[in-house]
Amino acid sequence: MLGHQPGAAQEITQEQVSECAYREGELYVSVAHASYDRQSFRDVVDHTKGQPVTEPGLGDAAYSFRVQEDAQDYVLLDVLKGSRLVQITAPTAQEAHKAASSVLPQLR
Repeated sequence: MLGHQPGAAQEITQEQVSECAYREGELYVSVAHASYDRQSFRDVVDHTKGQPVTEPGLGDAAYSFRVQEDAQDYVLLDVLKGSRLVQITAPTAQEAHKAASSVLPQLR
C-alpha cells in the first residue's frame, strides 16, 4: 500500500460487523460490508463528532474528518463503495488519499 507488499490483514468481527483490517505504523485501513446507501451513509456522517469534509472522486461517497487523539492529529477518511465501507486513519490527508487510491480499485 505504501510502496511495498503489505503483510497479512487481520479479520475483526464485532457483533454484526465483519471487517478486514490492516495496520502499518500510524496508517490503519479497514474494509467492512456496509448496509448503507448514499443517504443513510450521509446521515451517519452527520451524526459523527467533528466537521465532515466531502471528498469528491472517491467511491460512491466519501468524507474526511480531522481528529486529535493523545495530542496527535489524524485524518479519518470514510469511503462508501458499493456494499463496502472503507475506513482509513492516517497522519495526513495525503497518506489517507494514497491508501484509498490503492484499496478502492481492488474492491468489486
